[in-house]
Amino acid sequence: MYRFLVICALTVFLPDISSALDATVTRAVTYASADNGVSYRPFLEVSWQVNPRSVHFSKMQDGKISGRIRTDIVVRDDKGIINEDHFISQTSPRSTPEELETLTIIDTRRLRIAEGRLHLMFRLSDVNDSTSRFDYVDSFEVVIQHGSPYYSDVQLLDTFFALDSKTPFERNGRQHIPLCADFLGDNKRNLHYYAELNNLRSVPDDLYPLVHRVRLAKKKNEAFLAEPALSDTLLSARVPLVLGTFPVGKLTSGNYYVVMSLEDRTGRTLCSQVRFFQRMNLHPDLSETPKKAIKDVLADTAMEKITVLDLDKTFLTKYNLAQIKAMLKMLLPLSDPMQTSTINNFLKNPDEMYMRYYLHNYFQSVNPKDPGKAWKEYSEKVMAVNKKFSAQGTVGYETERGFIYLRYGAPTDIVTVTNETGALPYEIWQYNTLTQFSNKKELANALFLFYKPGQMIGDYRLLHSTVPGEMVNSAWRMYLYSRTSASTSSGGNMNSRAEQYFSNR
Repeated sequence: MYRFLVICALTVFLPDISSALDATVTRAVTYASADNGVSYRPFLEVSWQVNPRSVHFSKMQDGKISGRIRTDIVVRDDKGIINEDHFISQTSPRSTPEELETLTIIDTRRLRIAEGRLHLMFRLSDVNDSTSRFDYVDSFEVVIQHGSPYYSDVQLLDTFFALDSKTPFERNGRQHIPLCADFLGDNKRNLHYYAELNNLRSVPDDLYPLVHRVRLAKKKNEAFLAEPALSDTLLSARVPLVLGTFPVGKLTSGNYYVVMSLEDRTGRTLCSQVRFFQRMNLHPDLSETPKKAIKDVLADTAMEKITVLDLDKTFLTKYNLAQIKAMLKMLLPLSDPMQTSTINNFLKNPDEMYMRYYLHNYFQSVNPKDPGKAWKEYSEKVMAVNKKFSAQGTVGYETERGFIYLRYGAPTDIVTVTNETGALPYEIWQYNTLTQFSNKKELANALFLFYKPGQMIGDYRLLHSTVPGEMVNSAWRMYLYSRTSASTSSGGNMNSRAEQYFSNR
């Protein structure tokens, strides 16, 4: 079916035009109580935002311009599909390309799910360009606490406002516009949050009143910040909706957690829930925070320890802004989620001085005596990757094979399969020993499966891996053997090279 994509009048900073759909996705598990007010049904809320510059727009019969995006959402457990949704959305027509760049394209869906270990497969496909798509794969656990109270997942909101209109974002007479990335950029001065408290009827009456608290912490299991903080006294077992706002103008850059807790009258914690977010704040509110030198402000971050130095005397002086942005992109394969968010924010909201500080300090951490040499050695690896993997106007370090090559080095063995019956072209990369990027554990016989999704795509995309922290897609056969319905339903060719290497891995 067709429906109009929700277009919200929010400020968006546009990066350079992308060769594929560019989007961010967030998910949350919520619960709806049954008629008895005791049992609960879990739901998965998936929200996403699409960069309009990555969409291929086309003219309609009336001369206006519009884009169409196909969305596929599949939720599975180990036995099969739990729920799914597939639809095509259309952006509101606009008269000129300039008008399109002012759009923020955002949407959300709510699917009934079940308890247990679940796997989410989410895909956006540009209807006007079969080569352009965005994939997101995630796994999560759903557990309902039958004998005690519990929170839903905490959701971060871009904004909320009172409007009792039936849109995908309506909840209890308000519109909740989701924040689709756990990141508050320098332009954000408030943090909006939402959650629900469930199963309060399980709490004995003699433990009332209950106290619900919302606080911020720098680390998940350590001391709370003195402010901001909120508390609310609950006198009854009605299901409370936790909706609020924290001012964050004075929070320095770094990692934070929203921590919600429910306490009984004795102060004992009955349940809690946390949500991670990252703050980038290069201009803390001076009215609330004493003025500090740049190095003192940045020293309180959980990101790079930026040293104030004369940039004209570093190896970066010969590079212009476009080259600095490219250098930041080259660091993405070596970046953890926090560093990745920092780099992506720089690319969307360029601040040349801090971008140069970031690059200098990164390579100084690699080689304290000669950061320029560290950059030269890494740039040589990037140039080698560009020669190997550049395709259809995409430089090698921005391809998915180039990304894995820079992160883990050359594979021990590469198996290329181009003419297997019923299968799309694919490559298998095998590492006899691989050091896991997230926790530095050594893995034996690590595998990556790349494939070409269509004849118009000249490059391979990562479909599945056996490495925790990378894309793990238990439904890889559904994509690889998409040429025939028979091969899809039977699980593919059991004699194929992919089956020989991956089997049930």
